[in-house]
Amino acid sequence: MPVNKDAMARYRIIDRMLADPHKDYTTKDIEQAVARECPHVSLRMIQKDISALETDPFCKKILRGRGGRGTVRYEDQSTPLFYQELTSDEEEIFREALGSLGQFEGLENFKWLENLKKRLDMPNKKNVRPAISFAKNDILQIPDNLLGQLYSAIARKKVISFGYRRFQDQAQSFSRVTVYPYQLRQYNNRWFLLCNPIGNAKYPFNPEQIYNYALDRMDGKVEYVEGMPYIDTPVDIDARFDEIVGVTYMKDAKLQDIYFAVRPASVNYIRTKMIHSSQDEVNMETERDFIRRYPALKDCKFFFISCRPNRELFALFASYGPDVIIIEPTEIRKEIRRMLQEAADNYNNLF
Repeated sequence: MPVNKDAMARYRIIDRMLADPHKDYTTKDIEQAVARECPHVSLRMIQKDISALETDPFCKKILRGRGGRGTVRYEDQSTPLFYQELTSDEEEIFREALGSLGQFEGLENFKWLENLKKRLDMPNKKNVRPAISFAKNDILQIPDNLLGQLYSAIARKKVISFGYRRFQDQAQSFSRVTVYPYQLRQYNNRWFLLCNPIGNAKYPFNPEQIYNYALDRMDGKVEYVEGMPYIDTPVDIDARFDEIVGVTYMKDAKLQDIYFAVRPASVNYIRTKMIHSSQDEVNMETERDFIRRYPALKDCKFFFISCRPNRELFALFASYGPDVIIIEPTEIRKEIRRMLQEAADNYNNLF
């Protein structure tokens, strides 16, 4: 049966209410809401309209009587039939999100962002405190639009070259690097480009390699290398980086279980701010075994993670000082002890 104009107007209102995740409505609530915008509405008409939404061509699954209150709502409220206009709250959130993308402005393939801001009447506002703030390091001198340029190269699958200077070579000039760019990743308030150099006679190209280059050590002069085919990586980058802390992937470092004890005062902190996504507490049998072997740790809780060791992991463990004690493997425990001892010696040498 064709849907007339009056019915479609009612459907839009009913659809909006059935898809509202914040409130459940009765058919009487819906009748009153529809009556404010549509004439000659009855409760029976609304009940028929709701039933019609369950049949062709709409086929929406509707739940009735939720909580014993005679309410109705969609089973899946994430997919309304009709797009709704943004509420004032949603529009403000959208404006904040667009504002956070400002670092991409001025690039050819981000012209839509500038146009969208104009359509939303979003002039550049200075000295306005944002409602949401992301961590960043203003000291890092990342050249203008570098993040956006690299984003564009990755999206277009272009081979690129740029000048790069390692941290320990700050007194030297930039060396030109040519790479296949794959992903931008942030860690510890720093941006990194994950990529693979094209290789040379000394260091041949290896498709399994993933290198990282810090953006603040680039010269900002990103150039496309035309005529050179782009080689994508067969590596599952997200899976690989799930195995580490930070961005340094040591190919010779084996994936291993690392056990550590946490002092009582820091247990809840470590539980909620995990050292690695794999973190879990040991079972009771393992805990009893650790306490038997290390009586000084009897008041501690014991955890483990499964990851590949790297310098970021060591630095993170060391940052907890006396609150986190590595138990196994012994080589990692010795490395953390060496780092902490060296730090203590630096302070002792002041006196």
